[in-house]
Amino acid sequence: MLGCMSFSATERVRLADLLLELGPEAPTLCEGWDTRDMAVHLYLRENNPLAAAGMFVPAMSGLLARASSKAGERDYTELVRDWADGPGRFNPVRFIDPVMNTAEHFIHHEDVRRGDGVARPRDFSRVVQAQLYRVLATMAPRTLKNSTVPVILHATGFPRIVAADQRGVSVDGENVLRIRGDVGELLLWIFGRDVVELQVDGNLADAHRTGL
Repeated sequence: MLGCMSFSATERVRLADLLLELGPEAPTLCEGWDTRDMAVHLYLRENNPLAAAGMFVPAMSGLLARASSKAGERDYTELVRDWADGPGRFNPVRFIDPVMNTAEHFIHHEDVRRGDGVARPRDFSRVVQAQLYRVLATMAPRTLKNSTVPVILHATGFPRIVAADQRGVSVDGENVLRIRGDVGELLLWIFGRDVVELQVDGNLADAHRTGL
């Protein structure tokens, strides 16, 4: 059955199953969040857009805090299952799920899988890797824009990505930071996760990952 679903939908199912398996108090890679906090975030992001705007608009942070508190008081299993059911019939997220959630579901699935501090890379099909690579290529220049040297990402099997390049770096350029690994591991890293398996050539402190 999962083979007929989009990657974002498959990750939704797998993440929901893991959240239920671990219960509401398991750690995640998101600082200060346990699995209940993760479930609240996932649910509000799709079902309460006004509150979700508080993630990006400081003036609406109070609304987000109140909605999060209320959702957090719900029965945990019920909350997870409501999110796992996906956007409702008239929820616009239903029509943009693969665009909106491919990276979101993958990253948060890994936040929970690796909450104990152990990196557990997964093998993905070439199709899924290509989807993740498109996100990586789009977002890396944004998340790494404040790095003090050019950062060159070498995703296994894909063209290199150069971020924070202010000087026109050649393939063999010096004074750069090179990071090699599977596309999923690189995607996790550019979004601030450090429980990853990567090869680093250069000074990692020169990379500055910014929030979005």
